[in-house]
Amino acid sequence: MFSRHRRARGQATTEYILIVVLVAVLSIGIITTFGNQVRDLFRVATERLGADETSKLDASITNAAAGQVDQRLSTLKQ
Repeated sequence: MFSRHRRARGQATTEYILIVVLVAVLSIGIITTFGNQVRDLFRVATERLGADETSKLDASITNAAAGQVDQRLSTLKQ
């Protein structure tokens, strides 16, 4: 009876660790791809909260992120 409970607990721990690793890997990929774009969004939000209405998103950052996504998607299709 006790060995079955320990085995189930060990299995649950292993599954939890796998989920945490998967989330970490996905987070790293998303931050790598969209990090500059997110930073630019926060910059604009901060400037607008500071009453700077002339603040705009940097189009080159957005276009670069879109290009990276397109490149990675085409790589995945192959």
